[in-house]
Amino acid sequence: MEVKTLEIDLLFTAIKDSDWKSVSDSGKFEPESVEEKGRVKCFTGEQAESIINHYFDKDDTVLLVVLDPLRIQSPIKRIQEDGFNFVAVQGAVTIDAIIDKIKLSAGKKGTFSLNVKHFD
Repeated sequence: MEVKTLEIDLLFTAIKDSDWKSVSDSGKFEPESVEEKGRVKCFTGEQAESIINHYFDKDDTVLLVVLDPLRIQSPIKRIQEDGFNFVAVQGAVTIDAIIDKIKLSAGKKGTFSLNVKHFD
């Protein structure tokens, strides 16, 4: 299902902090999922905590990558995977679509805790 970029204020994706250099060297953001499945799996702020805790280990330092959907030049579709509803960018994302990167570490309980709020 094709997504209209105006329907989404911000998109998020997450990678291990140690992977940032290798996935962004070419001037495009190309995590492993682009090579494996041809897409970047993204999610909304409301989903961030549950998705990060599902996919990352407590010992990982995670980089939450904030994307501006209006700057994404590739098609965007909704997909379902591992019980989550994702927004999938079909192909790599140009670096100019990245508006922020936030480092996250697990807390004392071994989970990632974050509350993403967006204000217009």
